[in-house]
Amino acid sequence: MICWFVNFLFIRCLYTLCFTAFCSVNMAIAQISPTSLELTEQEVLYIEQNPLIKVHVQQAWAPYNFIDNGKASGYSNDLISLVANKVGLDIEFIIGYQWVDYLGKLKNKDIDVISNMKITPTREQYAIFTQYYALTPLNGLLTLDNAEDSTDFNKLKSISVVEGTMYQERLESQYPSLNLVLTTDIETAIEQLKLGNVDAVLDAYEVINYYLQSSSIQGVRNTALNDDKAIINSPYFMAVHKDNIVLRNILNKGLLALNKSERNELSRKWSLLGSSKALKHEDIELVKRPFLSERQREYLNLHGPMKMCVDPDWLPIEAIENGEYIGIGAEFLALFAKRIDKPVMLVETHTWVETLNAFRAGKCDFIPVISSTNKRLTYMAFSSPYLHFPLVLATHQDNKTYTLQQALHRPLGIVEGYGYKDRFDELYPDGNLIEYKSIEAGLKAVNSGEIYGFIESLPVMTKSIQEQYPEMKIVDKFEEQNAFSVAVAIDDPVLLDIFNRVIASITLQEQQYILNRWLPVIYEKNRDVSAYWMAIAVLAFLLVLLMLRLSNVKKLNIELEKIKSKYETIGMRDYLTGLPNQYYFQEQLSKEWIRGRRSGEQISLLIIDVDNFKLFNGVYGRAAGDECLIELAGRLQSIIKRPADSLSRFHGEEFMVILPNTDEDGLKAIAADIFYMMNSWGVEFKGAPVGEILSVSIGAVCMLPNGKYPETELSRRAEQALYQAQDKGFNQMVIYQSGY
Repeated sequence: MICWFVNFLFIRCLYTLCFTAFCSVNMAIAQISPTSLELTEQEVLYIEQNPLIKVHVQQAWAPYNFIDNGKASGYSNDLISLVANKVGLDIEFIIGYQWVDYLGKLKNKDIDVISNMKITPTREQYAIFTQYYALTPLNGLLTLDNAEDSTDFNKLKSISVVEGTMYQERLESQYPSLNLVLTTDIETAIEQLKLGNVDAVLDAYEVINYYLQSSSIQGVRNTALNDDKAIINSPYFMAVHKDNIVLRNILNKGLLALNKSERNELSRKWSLLGSSKALKHEDIELVKRPFLSERQREYLNLHGPMKMCVDPDWLPIEAIENGEYIGIGAEFLALFAKRIDKPVMLVETHTWVETLNAFRAGKCDFIPVISSTNKRLTYMAFSSPYLHFPLVLATHQDNKTYTLQQALHRPLGIVEGYGYKDRFDELYPDGNLIEYKSIEAGLKAVNSGEIYGFIESLPVMTKSIQEQYPEMKIVDKFEEQNAFSVAVAIDDPVLLDIFNRVIASITLQEQQYILNRWLPVIYEKNRDVSAYWMAIAVLAFLLVLLMLRLSNVKKLNIELEKIKSKYETIGMRDYLTGLPNQYYFQEQLSKEWIRGRRSGEQISLLIIDVDNFKLFNGVYGRAAGDECLIELAGRLQSIIKRPADSLSRFHGEEFMVILPNTDEDGLKAIAADIFYMMNSWGVEFKGAPVGEILSVSIGAVCMLPNGKYPETELSRRAEQALYQAQDKGFNQMVIYQSGY
């Protein structure tokens, strides 16, 4: 037993060291590799013809944008200067106008760039925005100290804001009875509060703080508005005139070229790094706004506040507490809302079944965390998954330990309406799965002996055991991961596309930041075990030396083989889309060719190529192109469903599909689904060779493997068919025929 423990400990330590080293090397490479700034010919020409751009400077919006001794100063002006330097542009700062005047100047093309502007429907009529945030400060509300419930806009009679800001538009829309006092700058707005002319001042939290510190005003309170339903903490972007797409794309590339140390240094200079309440974690990283089409932006502009329904009792994933949405899902929702700059209203329910019924009745627009099932697909459409948790089976400590397979002869429990019920009934038709109103009711049934065990997601079950049911134990963890998506109505494809693009824009760092905030609470016990672990460490060190001496390497080799297999798997994945890559494709094609020769079954192959994709990148930017490929990969995965079929990203904008035991009729059916998907997706592409939307061309071949040709003949024929499809005018499929 001791030898087993030592071997296990040693192997886990070695594994951890290897993995840490692997990650460290990758991080080091990521830090020292400069971002490649690839400008198109059109962008290079623009810079040659317009080497000097005119940029606005606000009179008094410190610490972000203000005039100091007659010169442009502040975070935003330093940021645009860094970006201009990256791309080879010079700047002429335009000084001496008020904010509302600068909006007019941008509209009339008298200036080229506003370096910090929020997106609103009114502004989108004449401006386009960078895809990456310029800054993300919180909103702040300045009131008198004795003001009662100062953050409730319904209780305010008057409020002062700078004229022309997003705050003016939002307050006029959301609170029409509120008296707005418009000023030219934040100093004048604060003066209105000092004089007693208004009840509050609304602006960026750090901007208000700056002027409070530099003035002698007393008896006031600056409150950070973290999650106000009407005034969302939406980010600021760089904006140009809507006709100047090339300059917008250049600015995007300049923002992307900034490294982390440059951004951190800028934040430190203006005392933003780590500032109290106003700095979000996104400020330190470069955050990307999803690339939305005009149709999608119009949808959001015309749509009122989004309504959502959630599971009211499912922590740590999600819950409703005192009328507020909390949990992992709530933090992802905050990212969603910020990226689409849209208020979200919670429709309260008391059970999960009530939530599903409310959605079916049309009371809410979406459910943020839900798994897909065949039944739900009849009235719901699902986004790409963004959360994955395993399911587990838990029972009482005194019960005999059974796996799920062993416990099928006993009654088991699950929360009523949960998606796994359908899957369970499908897999185990003889099983006995009983539904309960809540996890609490189910675990009580386990304690009473009414059922043997209860099935739930791992984080939810772990939290319940630690906090309420210590007498329970987890006896089985299922192999398959439960994937969670956003669900919308099946007849709302525009909103579905919006959520897919938003999910694609969320980085791994953002995901990990959220999960790290919740999952450590789930899995760690709060007890002092330092002495215990110190003794274990000493004992382990002595035993490891003994183990090395005994040369017990058999188990070590097995573990190292697992690590090797893991990294080989990573090497077979495309870094952008997560699909298998060309190396996997070639290996799989060889296997299927050999299998086809033995079985005498045909093999079909599709090459899917996005038409004129280089031009798409040139028009909309490489970041938009990457998002497009990510989403296309997800959509193709929803079409290529058979377990034997294989979808890979071969290179660039080219995807390969291997279809074993498929004839030409099967090929045509798959291709029809792909073309239908592309048309319904409708990605705007003004330079498209056919119509005004992004399209694909497909080369296809159906072949019976034989000894006369190698498997590469299948690829060669499919490529020939693809060339034929492109020569005939794109947006079509050609099946290889002899004589090409």
